[in-house]
Amino acid sequence: MLKSITPIFYTPLYTFHFERHEELKKDVMDFLCNDEHYKDYKENHVDLSGPNLHKEKILRNHYLFMYECLSFAMADLGYQADISVTSMWATRQKKGMYHHPHKHGNTFLAGVYYMHGSQGTQGTTFFNPDNLLQISPTRDLTREHRLRSRFTNDFIEGDFIVFPAWTIHNTSQNFIGDRYILGIN
Repeated sequence: MLKSITPIFYTPLYTFHFERHEELKKDVMDFLCNDEHYKDYKENHVDLSGPNLHKEKILRNHYLFMYECLSFAMADLGYQADISVTSMWATRQKKGMYHHPHKHGNTFLAGVYYMHGSQGTQGTTFFNPDNLLQISPTRDLTREHRLRSRFTNDFIEGDFIVFPAWTIHNTSQNFIGDRYILGIN
């Protein structure tokens, strides 16, 4: 007789949605599409803006929304919601670009805000931080698979994904229109 099921080593992935996304999108995209933001941080696989977008007036509403979401996640995890944002940046992935697997240091939570993408734009792939699943038994395809080595969420404009900063994540190569996100620590 089953006594209990305990989900050990919990890794939360919070998804919030910014109700004002459509209202503010045009002005923010006009700002983010300026190549000047990416001139100092160009890499072969992704364009990165500088790390101080949280200080830009045009992004104030987004910053306040993200701050509220981060505070909620901290409280939900049982920590004091006394937080500070150390950086906020944009990434732009043109056709053929991707963002390599990485994690964020010197922070407890990280977040990705889906600013702009085309139909079929891929979300973020998160990797199991304890990916030791070496032997995989035959799956019952009629049931949800609980032991995962990775998870990719949907890219929905206006969604803000919050996760533990040590979670390794990436984005696959972009084969369609430009993909813009805001990242935050």
